[in-house]
Amino acid sequence: MALMSADMSQCFVEPVRGSRAWLLAWNGHLLWPSIALGVAAYFSVALWLDRSWDDPRPKGEIVVQLVGPFEPQAKAAFRTVPSSREYGDLAALADDPHIEGDSRSPVVVYENKTPLGPAHSTFAEVSSGHGRFAHWKGFGIIFSSSDGTDPNTNGRRYWAVVGAH
Repeated sequence: MALMSADMSQCFVEPVRGSRAWLLAWNGHLLWPSIALGVAAYFSVALWLDRSWDDPRPKGEIVVQLVGPFEPQAKAAFRTVPSSREYGDLAALADDPHIEGDSRSPVVVYENKTPLGPAHSTFAEVSSGHGRFAHWKGFGIIFSSSDGTDPNTNGRRYWAVVGAH
């Protein structure tokens, strides 16, 4: 079997020479309608997203997300001290644990968008679970999840809210 060699000197590819009319049409007639269509589409999507987006934060005058890791206390109780920058206003509102029956703290702890409670619970009550919590001076916020699970691993967000709506 012999290899055949072909003379390729006679073969050449002529470049495709197409019309550039589309470029002129784009520059002249389609540019501004395309920009207008793009702007209209952008604002339509932005409006739809604004109406369909669900803010994960509960409503209130002061809303501070409680960020873990939460310090385990006893049984179902966990402790958190929000960062000092965010906690400044809340610390002054805390109950004084040395005054029996002190319930001045207006803070409500939320699990996602659901308020926990009752507030101003004793340490023993918070330790038993069921979403009880307390906000004490010098100690921070001690709380339990609604179902007694570990708030570090249950996938829920926790919030301290003042002036809940």
